Amino acid sequence: MPVRNIPRYGAGRKNLGKFASVKTGRVAWYESLLEKDFMYLLDYDRDVSYWHEQPLRIRFNHGGKVHRYTPDLEVHRAAQKQLIEVKPKHKVYSGEWDVLFRAASSICEQEGHEFLVVTEEVIRMQPRLENVKLLWKYARTPVLPQHQIICSQFFQSRKDEPVTLGDLIQIFTTKQVPTQTLYSLLFWGALEFDLMQPLDRESRITMPSSSALTALKRRTS
Repeated sequence: MPVRNIPRYGAGRKNLGKFASVKTGRVAWYESLLEKDFMYLLDYDRDVSYWHEQPLRIRFNHGGKVHRYTPDLEVHRAAQKQLIEVKPKHKVYSGEWDVLFRAASSICEQEGHEFLVVTEEVIRMQPRLENVKLLWKYARTPVLPQHQIICSQFFQSRKDEPVTLGDLIQIFTTKQVPTQTLYSLLFWGALEFDLMQPLDRESRITMPSSSALTALKRRTS
């Protein structure tokens, strides 16, 4: 649960909203559209097992006073826990937040965590963000074992020939499986593509390693 109550009304609240995470099963509050965009990336990121907003309060002394700060997000990765602040680039480089960021970074390091400030340069990298948003829409489409079997058999039949999204749409159509299922397979990592290229019918699709598929089964079971 968030440790800080996010004001629902008042000036600057027009970009406040809820994000229904498919990864965590929780509804998280965001305070800016930049935060919302980052939540899409966290839901997609294979290395992230869990995340939540407004996780804890950090207290530090500066100028003879006790200051309190609540990071935007806590992110659990395979190797470590991160506390993340989402800020527009112009605010990060304004100097206004330097003391706070140094204090938070030092405290997190002592606890064995990483403190990270993320700006729109990373979050809104295209076409990655738009690809993730597209796939996220279909992430709740059920994926059954037979859908992965269809993919596996098709790839085996093509041997070393490249497989495109259009090829898979065609074979799924003949099997009377909705195209949305393909997007769900792509979101959850049962199929892969170059995230830094626009996703269309000509996109080359590959299958991940058996170890990656094992991890996928654990996440979706």
